[in-house]
Amino acid sequence: MKPTSSNRPSRPRTPEQKDERRGLAFALTIHGLLIVFMLLGFLMSSPRTPNPVQIELWAQGTTPTSAEPDTQPDTPDQPTPTPPTPPQPAKPVPPPPPAPQPKPAPPPPPPPPKAPAATAPEPKPQVDPEIALDKARKEREKQEQEKAAQLAAQKAAEQKAAELAAQKKAAAEKAAAEKAAAEKAAAEKAAAEKAAAEQAAAEKAAAQKAAAEKAAAQKAAAEKAAAQKAAAKAAAEKQAKEEAAKKAAAEKAAADKKAKEEAAKKAAAEKAAADKAAAEKAAAAKAAAEKKAAAEKAAAAKREALRQAMRSAALGAAGIPNGTSDRNQSGGGGNDSGYAAKVRACIRPRVAYPVPPRAGSNPTVQYRASLDPHGMVTNVEVQRSSGIPGFDRAVVTGIQNCSPFPKPPSGRYPSYVDGNYRMYE
Repeated sequence: MKPTSSNRPSRPRTPEQKDERRGLAFALTIHGLLIVFMLLGFLMSSPRTPNPVQIELWAQGTTPTSAEPDTQPDTPDQPTPTPPTPPQPAKPVPPPPPAPQPKPAPPPPPPPPKAPAATAPEPKPQVDPEIALDKARKEREKQEQEKAAQLAAQKAAEQKAAELAAQKKAAAEKAAAEKAAAEKAAAEKAAAEKAAAEQAAAEKAAAQKAAAEKAAAQKAAAEKAAAQKAAAKAAAEKQAKEEAAKKAAAEKAAADKKAKEEAAKKAAAEKAAADKAAAEKAAAAKAAAEKKAAAEKAAAAKREALRQAMRSAALGAAGIPNGTSDRNQSGGGGNDSGYAAKVRACIRPRVAYPVPPRAGSNPTVQYRASLDPHGMVTNVEVQRSSGIPGFDRAVVTGIQNCSPFPKPPSGRYPSYVDGNYRMYE
């Protein structure tokens, strides 16, 4: 039964996602500041259209009437009528609107009684409407130039912000690529060192095995030589005794010629007794030799059993197949496919990676997970990458989160578990 999504650990963010979030926040901040600056500039430099200029002329009491203004009302946008062509009759042109009459000047104040001969002051200069329009036009041009300068500054700031964001993103991508290359180089170096250490351990084990076999062969040869020497010594003693008996019998026959028959009988009896004794002694020696050979054979069998046990223990400690630690092989359970399935069922729900639709090969990560005696994961090493760094990191995280590991059928956790994780089942 697959675990629910509530039991899954939170998906860690990759360095690329963190960089993208920082770049997005930086770009949003820059755009917000630019919008604030635009609003402030628009409010502070809004265009002001000049109102119509109205002039009031005040005259001194000595001037009976004021002169009418010579200028026409400001109608710059009114088009000038063109004369009609000769073949067609002329169309009546609407009369121009009447010019606004200036307000009548107020009646002049009565002259002061004590200053009848005072000179009239100079009249105030009149403001020319064309000058006022020209001034308003210049102000509008100035405001438009300031607005264009603000827009140019805003565009330059946006371009600079975009360039800074692009530079930062390029620097982040370069740092991520360098980091991935360094991790890959470190993994390759660790794999090479590990292979060298395993090869050295295998060579040492082979040397120890050869030395043990040589010592056993030398000991067997020495035992065989000792047995041959003992057999030769027994044969020489037997031959010497037989010759001595023959010589004694001959001397006795010569000495006791008269009692030849008795001597012969006696010699025959002695010879029979000697032969019997020699036969008993030979049988006893043979029984002793057989007993010794049986003891040596039992000792050799015991030594061979001890040597096989030591060899199996050494192969198991080195993690070689057919050893006592064959459970450390592919999938974490050796040839036990049931335990490998348990390991995959523990790791797969914890691998947070968006798997695309399959198109071609099946990316595979070859890993080694180091375990403590309680099955907790202490280290995860990628021995062969799938070629997709993001998928490799997701698999390593899933293996680390599968802690403790499923318990092997033997009941004891190995020191490490090797396995292959494939993207597609």
